[in-house]
Amino acid sequence: MHVINENIEIIVIALSAIIIIQAAAVMSLSRRLKKLGRSYHAMMEGTGVENLEQVIIGIKQEQKSHQDSIDSSAAKIDALEQRVPLQKSKVALHRYNAFADAGSDLSFSLAILNDHKDGVVLTSIHSREGMYLYGKPVQKGQSNYTLTPEERKVIEEAN
Repeated sequence: MHVINENIEIIVIALSAIIIIQAAAVMSLSRRLKKLGRSYHAMMEGTGVENLEQVIIGIKQEQKSHQDSIDSSAAKIDALEQRVPLQKSKVALHRYNAFADAGSDLSFSLAILNDHKDGVVLTSIHSREGMYLYGKPVQKGQSNYTLTPEERKVIEEAN
C-alpha cells in the first residue's frame, strides 16, 4: 500500500491521460456515427422502407426470382437446341422438263431435310396425260428407293 501512496500522483496522471484519450476516441466515434447516420438516412430517404434489412431482403428475393427465371430460360433453350437439328430446315427445289415434247419446266423435285440429312424428297412428274407425285423417305442422304438424278441433285443442294 505504501508503493501506491508514494506514486499516487503518477497513477492519477496516467489514469487522467487514459480518460482523456478514451474521451477523444468516444468523440471521434460519435462524429463518425453521426456522419454514417446522415448517410444512411440520405440513402433510405424516399424508399418507403424503414430499415436497410428490409431492402436487402427484398433485393435477395428479387435476385432469387431472377435466377429462377434464368434457370427456366436456360432449360428451355437447352430443349430447343436439342430439337433444332431435327427440324426439317434444309430445303432445295429443282424444276425441270421431264419429257422433251411436253413444253416447259412443270416437273420438279423437292428435298426437305434436317441437319442429319433425314427427311423426304418429293418428285412431281407432269405430262400431257396427267401429273404424278412421288414421295421417298431419306435417311442420312440416302433412300431405300431408287433416286433419280434430279432427286440426288436436290438432296445434295439441301445439304
